[in-house]
Amino acid sequence: MRRPIAGRGPRRSPHFGRLPLVLGAALAACATDGALPGDGPSPDAPRGGGPTGGPTGGPACGLAAAAFCDTFDRPASAGGRAGELDPARWSAGRLQPQLPTAPGQTFAIGTATLPACRADLPAKVFPDHDTVICDANEHIHSPHLLVAAAAQNYGINSYRIRQPFDFAGRTGKIVFDAEGYNRQLLGWISIEVTEDPIAVPSYAVLTNDEGGIIPKNGLELQFNQTCNTSPPTLFAVTAVHVFHDYADTIAYADYRGPKQAPCVAASVGQLNHFEVEVSQNRVAVFVSPASADGVTFAPAALMFETPVDLPFTRGYVHISTHNHATRKYSEGNSMDAWVARWDNVGFDGPILSGWREAEVPDAQSPVAGASPAMSIGYRVADEAQGPAQTLHFAGVDPHGATSARIALSAWYLDDSSPLTNFNLRYRLNGGPWHDRRLTAGEITARTAPVIIGASPGGSQGAIGQMLEVPVSELVSGDNRLELVTAGVPQNYPPAVVNVDLILADP
Repeated sequence: MRRPIAGRGPRRSPHFGRLPLVLGAALAACATDGALPGDGPSPDAPRGGGPTGGPTGGPACGLAAAAFCDTFDRPASAGGRAGELDPARWSAGRLQPQLPTAPGQTFAIGTATLPACRADLPAKVFPDHDTVICDANEHIHSPHLLVAAAAQNYGINSYRIRQPFDFAGRTGKIVFDAEGYNRQLLGWISIEVTEDPIAVPSYAVLTNDEGGIIPKNGLELQFNQTCNTSPPTLFAVTAVHVFHDYADTIAYADYRGPKQAPCVAASVGQLNHFEVEVSQNRVAVFVSPASADGVTFAPAALMFETPVDLPFTRGYVHISTHNHATRKYSEGNSMDAWVARWDNVGFDGPILSGWREAEVPDAQSPVAGASPAMSIGYRVADEAQGPAQTLHFAGVDPHGATSARIALSAWYLDDSSPLTNFNLRYRLNGGPWHDRRLTAGEITARTAPVIIGASPGGSQGAIGQMLEVPVSELVSGDNRLELVTAGVPQNYPPAVVNVDLILADP
């Protein structure tokens, strides 16, 4: 029997007694409302060994020693892809993976109807205004994050914490309060940890479940089990996915056998409390029932644990809201977005420094048609035509950086063209062109990483790609990125979205 963990019991909102967060050298203004470094090892840490690589933080987000904590108290003053989240802390990504370059659109996303949130917000919003900080209400007695994911047909809104999470030699802990209520054909929440800073990590057990971007190396917990209640009043984790060079090993939770995992009460507009323990060889998730006030929670009980074999010990935490197909499956086809609420997101361990990021804004180009929509991505022309446009990273400071990479979400049409010929060519600031061909693992991810019965999995053409950038090709201030393709079909043109520049210091 697993022994109880000290401190796991009723908890109060970490909005009381917060300390400012110390971040690494981000390219945007540093945020507050997190944890300061402490003088020694975290008292909460880890039966698997203490954190290494940096100082630890103080109490925040219900953690005794938080390396990162965001309590979503107020909208950020600086805009970005992450809407009202602070762009120094968060990189946002959105994806509509099904034929995103149909005529007249490039990753087009329609409007989302906002529920009651804050008096100054409009009733309907496009990206990037789909990510907002709400006032306290009768069910959540504190400000909190609301995400309205309007991308249809396996769409996703995902938010990556820019500060890395390190669990080397220890059991790390990720905590968050979120709306566990879900409808399997409509929407749900998930949490991911990926080795690379890609955007919108998903899975592809079948092409319509979810056929999204598969991380190279990563961990995902999908909370889309309704425990056979209708209407759903319970929820649980469906599966833990572990990706190793794009191959997906899935541990399904068992709700009917002798090791039946518990289901937990959920309700629309109310928060559950989650604690996820992560080590290289084990993952466990603890969940509290839905809270009446979003501030106090019953003890978090073990929902599911499984042995794993993670091929990394440092990665990036993502919180994600999925929209499977709300317009298709909602009553009267009336639901234009899946809405989820989040609060008090944090993790423990060392506070890692030496990282900096910049982002390319979403295109935000209106799409003509009867149903209003906004294109957020950029088409990539064939090299014979030259670059279709120039993308910009603003406010870059490459001084002292020892490495640089670009993370982006790319989409290439699946047809009879040999995938080994696909080449994304890129250059910075008018410098030399670099080639980025698909790897063997990426090719597998586009075809059939998982097979259930006779139905193959595989992405619907979207891939999270990392591009190596010589630091010598970067300049201070504005940096220009140009892209073309070679050997890629153009009848549905290739495109990119969610473009970040990540620099690392020694």
